[in-house]
Amino acid sequence: MLNSVALSFERYYKLSVIFFLVFQFLHSQETPPIIKFSASEYGAENQNWDVTQNPQGNIYVANNEGLLEYDGSRWALYPSVHNAAIRSLSSYKDKIYTGSYMEFGFWTKTDKGVMDYQSISNSIKKELFEDEIIWNIEGLDKYVIFQSYNRLYFYDTDSKELNFTTDKENNYRLFKVGQKIYLQKYDGRIFNLENGTEKLIATIPKNLNIKFLLNIFSVNDELVVLTRTKGLYKIENQTLKKWNIPADTLLKNTRVFRGIQLKDKSFMLGTISKGIVSMSIDGQITSLINQTNGLSNNTVLNLFEDADDNIWAALDNGLDCINRQSYIREYNDRDGTFGTTYASIIHNEKLYIGTNQGLFYKNIDSDESLKFIKGTEGQVWSLYAAKSQLLCGHNNGVFSINENKASLVAHIDGVWNFRAIPNQPDKLLLGHYSGLAIMKKDGNVWSFDHKIEGFEISSRFFEILDTHEVWVNHETKGIYRLELNNDLLSFNSVTLIPDIEKSKGSGIIKMGHDLLYTNHKGIFKLEPSSKSFIRDSTLSRLIPHGEYLSGKLVFDKKERLWSFNQNHIAYTQKGPLNNMVTFNSIPIQNNWREMTLSFENITQLDNNKYLIGKTNGYLLIDLDKIPNNSHQLVLEKVNVTKNENSTKNVSKLDKGQFQYKESTLNFNYSVPQYNKYANVSYQYQLEGLNDSWSEWTSTPSITFEKLPFGDYVFRARSKIGSHESVNTIQYSFTIARPFYLSNIALLAYALVIFCLGLLIHKSYKKYYRRLNRKAMLESQREIQLKYIKSEQEMIRLKNEKLNQEIESKNSELAISTMSLVKRNELLRRVKKELKKSNDIFNKTHPVVKLIDKNLNSSKDRKIFMEAFNNTDREFLTRAKELHPNLSSNDLKFCAYLRLNLSSKEIAPLLNISVKSVEVRRSRLRKKLDLKRETKLTDYILSV
Repeated sequence: MLNSVALSFERYYKLSVIFFLVFQFLHSQETPPIIKFSASEYGAENQNWDVTQNPQGNIYVANNEGLLEYDGSRWALYPSVHNAAIRSLSSYKDKIYTGSYMEFGFWTKTDKGVMDYQSISNSIKKELFEDEIIWNIEGLDKYVIFQSYNRLYFYDTDSKELNFTTDKENNYRLFKVGQKIYLQKYDGRIFNLENGTEKLIATIPKNLNIKFLLNIFSVNDELVVLTRTKGLYKIENQTLKKWNIPADTLLKNTRVFRGIQLKDKSFMLGTISKGIVSMSIDGQITSLINQTNGLSNNTVLNLFEDADDNIWAALDNGLDCINRQSYIREYNDRDGTFGTTYASIIHNEKLYIGTNQGLFYKNIDSDESLKFIKGTEGQVWSLYAAKSQLLCGHNNGVFSINENKASLVAHIDGVWNFRAIPNQPDKLLLGHYSGLAIMKKDGNVWSFDHKIEGFEISSRFFEILDTHEVWVNHETKGIYRLELNNDLLSFNSVTLIPDIEKSKGSGIIKMGHDLLYTNHKGIFKLEPSSKSFIRDSTLSRLIPHGEYLSGKLVFDKKERLWSFNQNHIAYTQKGPLNNMVTFNSIPIQNNWREMTLSFENITQLDNNKYLIGKTNGYLLIDLDKIPNNSHQLVLEKVNVTKNENSTKNVSKLDKGQFQYKESTLNFNYSVPQYNKYANVSYQYQLEGLNDSWSEWTSTPSITFEKLPFGDYVFRARSKIGSHESVNTIQYSFTIARPFYLSNIALLAYALVIFCLGLLIHKSYKKYYRRLNRKAMLESQREIQLKYIKSEQEMIRLKNEKLNQEIESKNSELAISTMSLVKRNELLRRVKKELKKSNDIFNKTHPVVKLIDKNLNSSKDRKIFMEAFNNTDREFLTRAKELHPNLSSNDLKFCAYLRLNLSSKEIAPLLNISVKSVEVRRSRLRKKLDLKRETKLTDYILSV
């Protein structure tokens, strides 16, 4: 018993040692790039059961929540029937067939870019076994075969008929090898299925204790079966015979869950707890990939090889894509003991790598782990091969490296780099934190000699053109030209070049006989005669517009000049003709390197193999394996948004016809490529809005909001590195005019405008008629006014004439009245004088009678009254109307007063005394009822 325990312990110990060595090997191994997808990224449950790919390149995953679709840019989840976990799936022809609990059917992609499910099992729903699950699906010819533990279902893709064969509880296992279908049953028999007939090919011996086969492979025209814990067996003479391979030691102690044979006939096996085992066709383990070196989870439920030879691992927790055929291999420092790579070199068949943790090495052609060189703890800045001796520029000084041993040969703070001094092979120029220094060689040993006086600025970028001319670039101060004296002890001159622009991350490097300076504006070459830098338009193509990251350049032994940009690494290579340069790019963007600015580094390991330093390890690239495959851009979906709560997918195949309210469109496109380092950029154009192409962007979608009505053509293209897609996707659509601009609305507007115009026309016509009538009336009125005015003028003239005549007659009347007054006065005076001669004249004297007759002549008074009436006929009428009590004598008296005659003048006319005239005035005032203050004459004149 004790012996048995001891043997078991010994066996366990040996196996532990084997696994320890194996996984130590794995830990140190460079692995292919792995793209990891967590549940939060793809938006479903952790557990995934199967993976497949459709002809267009999209990836589909069987998840516990349903069917996952990945187009290279975005994930979409399509819930399964009854929300059951999808356990199996297969892409066959143009459909994705899936199987789950009590359900199987197929998915097709609609012209709207979404997956639509159609059940096949629904037609025989009542005939399904209780709790039946479809575990495998294979397509052959026109049939798709669904396998459960109890049945095989045969679906005819042409006739849509479904048939099945039942072998209850005999636990089918279905395998497809080439164009043949094989079955393994619980009782151990293995069959070849031909035309629906089971043909026995082998029986599993019971003593092997093999319950299930995981897969069947074809190896050198022989069938090989994979078991869970027993390794691989060949089918010979209708039985299983052990296939003894180098991987047996590992496989016998590993629980394999799934295995596939790749296109190159090699194998990949997914285990329950050890990750993925990769084997060659002859059974050699070529790599192990697990959580230690990059896999997301060690429980692998299924494996799938896509069209680009990537391996998809459906994991118990997540989904990984392994870029197995990638030209890149990664070394990732997962435990923090390696650090960031700052320098590397091949020396004496060994690879040395300097990091911020120290110096590591390994044999160049081995898969052994990197070993740390004791004593080099700290920051390594550079490695320099000085013939047989390797020098390490370190934070603590200069180390001489011999195999795995380091010795400090120059104790000086911070040695950046080394440069050979022309014509002086026994001396080296080194740049350090506070200037430049000289190392010398005694025999085969390098040692520190002295610091060069006269320049104390940090010299990380420096080059020496001849024995005495040194150039130093400092990114914040500028470029210095230094002239060494003959004994190399100091500088004869230190000149800061004024005409070159300083730039963050700028660099300087010697390329052959040329000195190059690089900043954000391009690459400049030193003109030897003028000692000035001239921009080199050819070399500046190494740093495309908008791609500048660092001015650090590397010139390798193959005369390739390397630059490190935002989205790619570029290099020049001599062409087949003299002075001909070709430009190439590697689409490794900066976020995968994440190196400190201007500390980028690349080292040639072999002819076309290089090592690139990155933050937590390094990358190995093989230029010979860089694919030059073209790629295509696919329009995935077109979404139209009517409002915030209304978004719909529309057909991407037909021309879009959208209402005006549906003027917000979203376009989703993708490149179905799954290379971790393939940096895909997109560019779009919307003809009808802006005919120019947009800037390149990493976003695989674009939304146009509230587009105006009109016709549009959307176009998009993609770029990986510097290679554009072979196609340009296009989608034409029209946004209808709003209702208020529709044909009906325009017709209505036309009718309204016509009616309005007609109404306005009538209104204007009526208006102008009114204006015309008004104008006519105005004209008539003006004519009438003119006529009236003319009549008035005529009347005025007549009146003036009459007034003149009246005035003339009044004047005549006044004259005649005055004549009468004077005549009468004269007659009285004559009479008075005659009376003095009483002797001669008496009253009876004829002369006296004649005088009296003329003084009292009624004829004169009658003539006076007629003349007065002719001149002022209306006066007597008005006076009579105003004062009816006036007598004719009163009127006559008023007439005299109206002539404005004084009492003295009136008296002779009436042949009365002046006193009598005053009496008559007084009487007349009373009749006229005049106030005392009113003058009689004024009143008479106013009547």
